Amino acid sequence: MTELSELRRWMAGIHDVTAAVASDDPPSVVLDTIAGIAVALMDYDFCGVFLSDDVGSMLTIEGSHGLSADYIARINADRPVRLDQDPSVEAPSSRAFRTGEPVAIDDIVAAPNFGPWGGVAREQGYRSMVSVPLIGSTGAAIGTLNCYRRGVHVFDDNEIQLLSMLATQASISVTITRLRAEEAQRTSDLRTLNAELQRRRTLLEKSEEIHRRLTTIASRGGGVDGIATALSVLVGRSVTIEDVHGGVLAQSSRGPQSTSAHREDVLLSGERVACLVVEGDPATLSTLDRRAVEHTAVVAALELLRARTAEDVQWRLQGEVVGDLLGDDPVAAASAVERADRLGHDLTAPHVVAVIDLPSTGDVDASLSRAVRSIAARAGAGPLVAAHQHRAVVLWPVSAGMPMDAVVAQIDRVRAGTVAEGPVTAVVGSPCTEVADYRAAHRAVRGAVRLMILWDRTGATVSLDQLGVPGLLLQLNDPDQVARYADRTLGPVREHDASRGTDLVGTLRAYLGHRQHVGDTAAALHVHPNTVGQRLRRVQTLTGLDLARPDHAMDVAMALTLRDIAAP
Repeated sequence: MTELSELRRWMAGIHDVTAAVASDDPPSVVLDTIAGIAVALMDYDFCGVFLSDDVGSMLTIEGSHGLSADYIARINADRPVRLDQDPSVEAPSSRAFRTGEPVAIDDIVAAPNFGPWGGVAREQGYRSMVSVPLIGSTGAAIGTLNCYRRGVHVFDDNEIQLLSMLATQASISVTITRLRAEEAQRTSDLRTLNAELQRRRTLLEKSEEIHRRLTTIASRGGGVDGIATALSVLVGRSVTIEDVHGGVLAQSSRGPQSTSAHREDVLLSGERVACLVVEGDPATLSTLDRRAVEHTAVVAALELLRARTAEDVQWRLQGEVVGDLLGDDPVAAASAVERADRLGHDLTAPHVVAVIDLPSTGDVDASLSRAVRSIAARAGAGPLVAAHQHRAVVLWPVSAGMPMDAVVAQIDRVRAGTVAEGPVTAVVGSPCTEVADYRAAHRAVRGAVRLMILWDRTGATVSLDQLGVPGLLLQLNDPDQVARYADRTLGPVREHDASRGTDLVGTLRAYLGHRQHVGDTAAALHVHPNTVGQRLRRVQTLTGLDLARPDHAMDVAMALTLRDIAAP
């Protein structure tokens, strides 16, 4: 073959290599092409392109010509060229990779250190080989181009130089392929990021639309019922809004109820005030559904705050109305009637005044507030309920001819359903038809409640009429006259108790309460009967009365009752 023909053959080969490198073919195809061109140009029996792994620990065959696929797979899996071996026993490929210089073996059998890697040569059937490093763009080796002959062969400098040129083309191919892969990965990452940004933008737009829709419902007075219905439509599930005790504040009518549900707390200043219950498997809620639930919790919190504020204002107004109505300023009382009318209560119509005592051992104001609201809820829209002088006051409307027993029964049902930290006691006054009647009725009923507690008759509802003579006396317009009568009889005894630290009044009350039986009185007071006798004799000395006489005993009992009635 002439030099011109040889040159043309090499030029054609280089053209094919360049075309392969510039193509969009996969890296393995390009490397196979380069290996095939090396075999064709240099008359080798087979050829392989080895590349390093990411950590530089081994070389595997990534392109070849003349090597079987099974052989390549077995070598790559079981016997890759290791790069971490001692130089005295390393294979020619690892030496070329490590040194960056071509390594040629003219006769493998005659080569020193043949043992560690010679088995591969015998298995594939080659006798001589050359390994040329592939130098990357950074100047470091990235692999090797290995060419093999079945017979002994001397690789001269010219041949190795030509192989180095092919190795350079292989390096360029690998570098370009890796750059393309990196670019493709960056492009893919950008597409993914763009898609995620678009998804988030869409989610944000939909979330804002959800928030606008829910806010519109709340601003139009839809209340928690409208909010529950709106969320139900958005997520396609039944929705319930519960208070902190599990009571239902609002519920949509959409869909059947299921045993599983997603629960979302409704918070106001960190305080849990309600809970959204979305029926169905929580795991099947989409991201947008969850966002809708979160928005609903915020809007529900604002709606509950608005309702709570309005309710607080309502209670304050009712308290002011009742306070002015029962006060001693006639002008304020008349104004209270007008303000009550604006609140929906016509106090010019007949009403009875009821006072309900609610014992509490904790936060008195908070307990009273909760109890009063509970009473109002049970009483319904008609009665006017407020807290006044540490008790609940109920102005209960009555119709003409309505029996007092029926009124007492209605109020008793309200009292019985009120939860407090002790027995709840209620007293009902006579019907009021004039503005001035309310203050007098309240004074009488309040005194009756005090008597009920003093007499240990708590936990019941009674009317003034059912209290008998004390109930009648409580309705007198001059309590000072009642007090003066009581003091004329028991004044000396009270003065003795105050100056000596005794409790003759208590002994006297216990004696009359136990049917004037000294033994029972002593047992109740945990003292000796002689002590009771001595105290009673002291009472008789101070009052000049004989407790054994029925008329004197009645005077003392009446004086005790009148003093209880007249007490502030």
